[in-house]
Amino acid sequence: MFDIDSEKAEQISKNFHIPVQPVVLQQLQLEQAKSDPSPTAFADVIVQDVALSASVLKTVNSPLYGLNRSITDIKQSVMMLGTDNISTLASFFLLKNAFPNKNSSISLEKYWDVAMETANMVNIVMDYLHLKSAVPPEDAYAFALFRDCGIPLMATKFDNYKEVLQHANTHPKTVFTEFEEEAFQTNHAVVGYFLANAWHLPKPLCHFILRHHDLSFLEDSNTSDNDKTLYALIKLAANVLSQYKYLKDDSEWLLSRDQVLHFFNLSELDYADLEEDVKDSYNTQFG
Repeated sequence: MFDIDSEKAEQISKNFHIPVQPVVLQQLQLEQAKSDPSPTAFADVIVQDVALSASVLKTVNSPLYGLNRSITDIKQSVMMLGTDNISTLASFFLLKNAFPNKNSSISLEKYWDVAMETANMVNIVMDYLHLKSAVPPEDAYAFALFRDCGIPLMATKFDNYKEVLQHANTHPKTVFTEFEEEAFQTNHAVVGYFLANAWHLPKPLCHFILRHHDLSFLEDSNTSDNDKTLYALIKLAANVLSQYKYLKDDSEWLLSRDQVLHFFNLSELDYADLEEDVKDSYNTQFG
């Protein structure tokens, strides 16, 4: 399910219209690749795109960063967040703009909102578990934003994608992507992997996108502890968010719960305390 063979690669290339990577993102990635990226150069690129600039400033001034004053300058934003985080945010907002909601079988606006909410929830869970010294927060944030980036492509391609999503979300004992494979002979993890590669997102992030529904991930001896931490972190944060928003578990929490709790050395009682504390913190910040 999570391997890419030549036949599957050809199928994706032929059947899906992957948006062309915007010039703005190409310019940011070229600057990011330099040994000493310039915040000024980053800002100069971003201000070329009014919508992107507005989205970056809105995020910088969100409760996530807890600023005591409003930031109105893009260069200040780059200096505060760093070029890695700015590049991630720019990629996210540019990808969002590449998918008009009217061409989709689901509400893409809701999808993008949930992606951002998950990234914000991840940040709070990392604080609670004291993980920020062990795992780069920018990696966790990027993984949360892009893990499901194949969904907009699937929703744009297939008119009945909403029905398949709803069916998958009500069957917690089956891996989400199995329903997609049955209906479409592919799944959003594979499609997202190709999209992320086409947009030249970091290779480790592409790898996470491909395997984020792989239940063997935490048992893989070839996977680093850092990567396992990111995988388990996303599973946990997604479930807390689902409980916060919908008062129910995430569709795959039942399948991954025992592995995730064991990985973090959490008992059921520990997790219950975590969930309540994290939901309270999320509500205070983002209510």
